[in-house]
Amino acid sequence: MKDKIYGKNTVLEALKGDISINKILVSKNIHKDKKIIDIINLAKDKGIPIQFVEKEWIDKESNGKSQGVLAYISPIRYYEWEDVQSSIDSSRDFIVILDHVQDPQNLGSAIRTSEFGGAKVLVIPKVRSAQISSLVFKVSAGALSYLPVVRVVNISQFLRNLKNDGWFIVGADLNTDLLYNQVEYKFPLALVIGSEGEGLHRLVKQECDILVKIPRFGRVDSLNLSVALGILIYKIRESL
Repeated sequence: MKDKIYGKNTVLEALKGDISINKILVSKNIHKDKKIIDIINLAKDKGIPIQFVEKEWIDKESNGKSQGVLAYISPIRYYEWEDVQSSIDSSRDFIVILDHVQDPQNLGSAIRTSEFGGAKVLVIPKVRSAQISSLVFKVSAGALSYLPVVRVVNISQFLRNLKNDGWFIVGADLNTDLLYNQVEYKFPLALVIGSEGEGLHRLVKQECDILVKIPRFGRVDSLNLSVALGILIYKIRESL
């Protein structure tokens, strides 16, 4: 039971979703908090053990950021593409593919943005990428409870297979002239975005049907990954 999540919202969303929780620790002094009550009731309904302990002990396990509640979880499940493919509506669904995003904070934020925007699946590579952890779960604000994460060996090959199956591949790239709001988006659609530092790799770009960018009006070079992702997702949703 080494992996853990903490914070009222994070634990509550994990309970509502499909996360396997082994045990929940709750501070002895916050039983009247509404969200804590909801957590306790949901845990009891699911038969998850609850242990009431001193808040100092929970804070020690969470660097003082627990809000009085901590849960030990089983490793987050990764999905195979074949597991989720049948659930996709080819007339309106889209997926998000992250090209070697190595910062766990950025991965968690991207998962949160993708789930909030209605992405059906998130895809990451098995190597040279941040992987799912308790930190990523925490940053995702519980979105991992609802958004399946698929791991693939090779992003370029995965995109090639999607294209053969009729997917429209859109890559986010700062070095293109095509603006994101000048595009007719088609479905099923895969949105590919890279890390803030490197962007998309050359072979990944080659597999995209189009490359789009968000125009810059200020002086900074680029947007935060999750902010750029949110802008692109909501433009895609306008096409539905």
